[in-house]
Parts: sequence; C-alpha cells; structure tokens
Amino acid sequence: MTDTAGVQTTYRRFAERECKGYSELYYRLSLAVAADDDVAGFIAEMPVVQPNLFLAAIQLLTGPERMPDASGLKTFLDRRGGEVRDVMRARRTQTNEVGRCSFLLPAFTHVYRLSTGRPLALIDVGCSAGLHLRWDRYHYDYGVTQVGDPRSAVTLKCELRGNMMPPLPAVVPPCGFRLGIDLHPVDLTNPTERRWFEALIWPEHERRLRLARAAIDEVLRDPPAIVNGDAVNVLAPRLDTVPSDTSLIVYNSAALCQGGPVDEQAIANVLLAHASRRPVYWLHCENEEVRLRALNDGRMVETKLANKDGHGRWLEWLRS
Repeated sequence: MTDTAGVQTTYRRFAERECKGYSELYYRLSLAVAADDDVAGFIAEMPVVQPNLFLAAIQLLTGPERMPDASGLKTFLDRRGGEVRDVMRARRTQTNEVGRCSFLLPAFTHVYRLSTGRPLALIDVGCSAGLHLRWDRYHYDYGVTQVGDPRSAVTLKCELRGNMMPPLPAVVPPCGFRLGIDLHPVDLTNPTERRWFEALIWPEHERRLRLARAAIDEVLRDPPAIVNGDAVNVLAPRLDTVPSDTSLIVYNSAALCQGGPVDEQAIANVLLAHASRRPVYWLHCENEEVRLRALNDGRMVETKLANKDGHGRWLEWLRS
C-alpha cells in the first residue's frame, strides 16, 4: 500500500527545512510534489522515497541546466517516468559533501588534544567516495583564521557562530592511519559512478560542484584504502589493524541516518567490545550536531561538541 500523504509531508518538510533560501529550484520542485497526488503517488511506489534521490535521478537524466521546473514536473514524469523509476530503484544517495570537513577538522583536533598529541587513526563509516579521508590536504577559511595549505585547490569556507572558538590548530594533527568503509563505495574512476555522484549536488550549487571535483582530483592522486562491506560486519576485524600508538577515531557524517537505530546500535556494540582493550573515540555527525562518544573499558560517555550545517557552511562550537 502506497503512502502518498506521507510522501507529501516528507517533501513539504524537505522544501521548508532544507531547500528554502538555499535552492530555489529544489524548493519549488519539492512543493510541487507535496501539492500533487499523482506525482507523490509515483514516488510512494519507489523502494526509497527520499527527496534527494528523486531529484538527483531527474538531474542525472537531464543535466543541471535542463531540469524541469515545478509547472513541468508532472509532464516530465509522463514522458520519462520509467527512466526515473529505473534510477531510483538502482541507486541510493551517497553524497560525500567535502564541506563537512569544516566541522570534522576541529572535532579531530579536539580528540588529538584529549589524547595528548598521539597521531590520529581514522575510520570513516559510510565513506562514500572517501573525500573526507583526505581532510588534511584541504585549506580551511573560518573568516577569523585560516588552517591548512593555502595552495590547495580545495578551500572550504565556514562561518563561525556563537561565542566559543573551536579548536583550530596552527598545523593539522598528524594522521598515521585512515580507512573508509562503505556498503557501496563510489568508484570515482568509473564515469557512470562519477556522473551519479555529481548529480547528487544540487543544480544551483556550482561552487560545491567545483570543490567536489577538486577534492576528487586530490583523492584520485592518492586513493585512501576503502573496504566494501557492511560496517556492522567488517568493522571489528579492521579495528584490530589500527596501530596501538595512535588515537583511534571512528566517525560518520550523514551516513548512519540511512541505516537507522538498529545499525547504529550494532556499530555501538562493536565499538564497545573493542573499547575493552583500548580507548575509542566515536564522532557522530548526524543531522545538525557533532557528538563525541568516548568509549573505554566497555563504557560510553557522550558529549555534544557543536551544532553545524549539514554541508559545513556554518559551525557553532559548544565545548572549551
């Protein structure tokens, strides 16, 4: 049984909370879905009804310059609905927004200082294309200060909010181990995979696309190790390969929200078991929060570090 009303509610919420003032095209298209029973019913029949998936499927088929507007959406689906349906059944959203490194950098630095300067060992759960694993190759502009290599082709701009200055280092912390895990890693050397990856970037966001392409070039020059598999199953043996003289950080950014509470609890169980042998830091970056879960001796203590924008446009640090 299709849930047309549920789809309409989802798209109306997406329009108002995610798109308004940020993407006029996606705002109008999402409201058009919310207002049309037939279009919402079409989406409700898909295995996944996520707005980003539906809109990216259209952009993949048309290109960003030729997407239909709100008034032409229903006509477009009448003509090409079968193609949209095929994409939505074959693909899933795997955005790997490089701008998110703007809140990962201070979070990594916070853990680095907590662990008294031990080199970092990073495991990215839900790494997609692995762009976050090259975080230390990028340049960061926080307005009041800059961090990283100013010669980098990737410059990330982030507005600082609130009264607390985040821990921004003069030199990025050393990283001695990095690994990505993803159920379906994006193969950036495959033209079809790369087209889908770029279709997930919203059409008006030309700067995001330029940054993504520059970050892709950086990753392709020196690809990080990425394991294909479900983190629930492959994480435990990989934890055992992390050098003992490092500070172990497992992190996720807009990834576990797709798996839901069951997957998150399963990962927590894996990390808690490993934390009986060594401390583990789990950076949980979902929705608009950065939370640090410190695990040691089988116990987990959680601290909220920051509020943040999902694409890294702003950061409000909360901890001294």
